[in-house]
Order: sequence, then structure tokens, then C-alpha cells
Amino acid sequence: MSVTKVLLALTLAPCLAQQFSVQDGVLLREGKPYRAMGINVASLADDILAKGEAATESFAAIEYLGQKKVPFIRFWASYFDNWKPYRQDPRQYWHNMDLLVAACEKAHVGMVPTLFWSVWNVPYQFGEFRSAWLDPESETRKFMQQYVREFVTRYGSRDIVWFWEFSNENNLNWDLPNSITLLPEGRKDNRNIVHSYTGILAERAFAEEVRKYDPVRPISSGTSEPRASQFRIATVPLKPGEKWGSDTPEQALEAVRWTVPGPFDLLSIHHYVSPSDYDPAAVRAAIQERLDWAAQLHKPLFLGEFGITDRWVAPPEGFDDEAYQRNLRDYFEAVYEAGVPIAAYWALTPTVQPKIGAVSPGYTRFQYVMDLIAEYNAKLAHQASIAPVR
Repeated sequence: MSVTKVLLALTLAPCLAQQFSVQDGVLLREGKPYRAMGINVASLADDILAKGEAATESFAAIEYLGQKKVPFIRFWASYFDNWKPYRQDPRQYWHNMDLLVAACEKAHVGMVPTLFWSVWNVPYQFGEFRSAWLDPESETRKFMQQYVREFVTRYGSRDIVWFWEFSNENNLNWDLPNSITLLPEGRKDNRNIVHSYTGILAERAFAEEVRKYDPVRPISSGTSEPRASQFRIATVPLKPGEKWGSDTPEQALEAVRWTVPGPFDLLSIHHYVSPSDYDPAAVRAAIQERLDWAAQLHKPLFLGEFGITDRWVAPPEGFDDEAYQRNLRDYFEAVYEAGVPIAAYWALTPTVQPKIGAVSPGYTRFQYVMDLIAEYNAKLAHQASIAPVR
């Protein structure tokens, strides 16, 4: 280890000793196995970065999360897909981000910041193609290094930060046979087609950059569970119109392995169930399969998103609220009883957005989600108090 890294580790040691780490495939907090359930918060940073102190609804939402004893939130730690404000006025950008972090500290709500949520659109900010993620000398890679350095060194000494995360579901863009047709007009170029090796190298570059400034905190890729055919579409030249097929269990595990290269020490998985197809046994089987992946890769499972929804839209006419609430309780129970270390429900919005499963301080239809989070965190705390989590 270089002298610089040693000095950095010594500087951060008092803080990091109180924080999170991964050892022998187990998530630890203050050196002890740890489990928790939190929630994703959509559009939080956009509002605060744009309005600063005037983002009253977002600050009220953070306060509300604290009142509800939600232990942590996962959120995009930038604008959703707009880097111009950061580049044009970095002083104001960081001032407003400081407000967000301070509000979480005051409310005792931990943070899992996703630094590049819409990762495949970052190169467009610099007039580059998505393939720029492969080039260490590209403006895209230099920008990633700059933002990681500024973000991690600015907040790395703050206990309120739990993990660092790269992006959101970037693997769902990998190797799609119909990629060119999915690109918007003006972007239909083969250099904008994302391959699995592009994702792997981009993820590794991010994690290695984080490790320059934080040697301990867990790092998540933010990936979703792989497509059922991920290995096949990456390795088999498919003819136009040919069915993608399905991977074998061994191939599926290899595709999962691609999402955790290099220094990543959490296995990020997102899992949703359709409201019309909820099957308690199938849910438990799916969770167990993902835990098996994590065990084989020797990395704790981070269920970064979970919920019961096909699409995040308003509940249709005739929506069965009673069945939905019953099934959602069962889903929480399944996550709890399976032993998932860390999970985040999707999602809370600071402003009212009447969508399936959405929570906000002013939208009461699915408010019981907050009670479920509190109930199951209480169970986890009780479980930890009577026996070590294994």
C-alpha cells in the first residue's frame, strides 16, 4: 500500500471504525453482523440541488423519514440526468448537496448515494459515445474520477454515509440484440451499444476510484438481477428475430458475477413482483436463489429495490388494495425470514405521486409501508439482541 493510502486510512480510521464494512462475505456495522430495511427516495436530490433551502417538501420528507425511524435511504446523488448545474456552478451545487447531507444527519437517516444513476447518458454531456467508458483518457472517465474524488472526500468522514453506489441497473442495457432500435434518433451509432464488457470495465473503474479515498465502506454496483438470457445474449451471436432463450443456472451465476468486478463487495439485486401474479412460494424461491448467488460469490446481498409493481403508474380502476397490502406484508416477511442482510423498498417521493406502492408524507393510500419498515426493523433489532446474525 502506498504512503498516501496509509495516511488516508489512518485519517479516516476513527470514522470508519464506527461504520460499515464487509468481512468474509458478511455485512458488518461496528464490527458486528448487521441487517436493516430502508427505502428508496425518488427525486430528492433534484429538488434540493435546484432549490437549496427552498426545497421545503424534500426537507420535510427527510424529517418524516426520521420520525418514522427509517434507518437509511437509497437515492440518486446528483440530478437524475443533468450534469449542467454541477459543471456551471459547482459552488452552489455542493452547497445544496451539503444541505441534503446535513438534513439526513439531523434526522438520523443513513445514506446510500448512487453517484451516476443514468450512467449511460453521462458521455453525452461531453459529446462522446457510450463506449467512452472504455477509454481511461476520455472526458467521461475523467469526469467520473473528478466527481468520485469530490463526493467521497467531501462526505467520506460522515457516519451518515453507509455505502457508495455506482449506478442504477446499468446491466439491463448490456448486449441487447435490439440495442440500436432502442437508441433515440441522433444516437443510433454502434459506439452507443453497451456490451457487458463495457459495463464491467466501467464498474471496475468506479470502484477502484472510490477505493483511493475510502478503503473500507462497502461499494455497490446498483445493478438489477440479470435478464433470464443475459449470458446467452452476451456470448451467442443471435440472428435477427431469433429468440433470446434462457441461461442455465451456471450461466446465470456467471452473468451475476459480471456485476461485481474488482473491489465491489456487495451484490446488488433489484427484484419486483407483479401485483397480478403474486405467489408467496415463488417469491421465497426467488429470494433464496439470489441469496445463493451472493453466498457463492462471497458477497452480502443488497436488495437495493424491491416491491410489487409491473410499472410505476397510478393504481388502475378496481385495484385491490386489500390484496396488495396482504401480499406486501408477505413480501416483507419473506425478505426478513430469508435473512437478506440489507434491503430498500421502492419508493418514497417527497411530493405526492399517486403510483402503485408509492409513499409520501401527503399520500396515505400506501402509508402502511412505513409501518412495515418500522415493524421489520424492530424484529431485526430484537433478533440481533438475542443472538448473532449468521
